[in-house]
Amino acid sequence: MAYKDSVERATQRTQTKITGTVTVKSGSSSGIVKDLSAEGICFQLLFDIGAKTGQEVTIRSEELGFLTGMVRWYRGDKIGIKLNLSSNTAAQISSYYKHFR
Repeated sequence: MAYKDSVERATQRTQTKITGTVTVKSGSSSGIVKDLSAEGICFQLLFDIGAKTGQEVTIRSEELGFLTGMVRWYRGDKIGIKLNLSSNTAAQISSYYKHFR
């Protein structure tokens, strides 16, 4: 069994193609939300923004609105973002599933 298949996820992910912009202290980049869960996002960047683990991040998109979080990992042109969990974040993600899926 491959390692990726053996990892137990806390929440289910949904593959998406949401366009948006991610901003960290060192810069911002447009890109695509590759997958989404109630707790996080995998964002594929168009430009390297020097994201570092632990940095605060903001995400803006038409479908999701304005979200905040923290960089959990970065690999090449993708970054993993742990969302700041709040009732507002939950409502925005729920609205995406209701109106855009």
